[in-house]
Amino acid sequence: MKAITLSSKNQVVIPSSVRKKLGVKSGDKLIVVRLSDKEVVLKKAPSYGDLVGTLPSQKQDAVHRIREQRSNWQ
Repeated sequence: MKAITLSSKNQVVIPSSVRKKLGVKSGDKLIVVRLSDKEVVLKKAPSYGDLVGTLPSQKQDAVHRIREQRSNWQ
């Protein structure tokens, strides 16, 4: 476990070994999740590149899907 210090500007430095394991670099977004009054977890926020290809491919063309949706609304 590594200890870090909160600066006078309320900033922290994440140790390089932890940054490498998280796969984060300067400019990446992190999500802070509060577990309890005294515990938080940092997670790497997904980037656009991480999300590409995660949706299932559509086998029907867009026009057919839209018409199908419209018929289900009525």
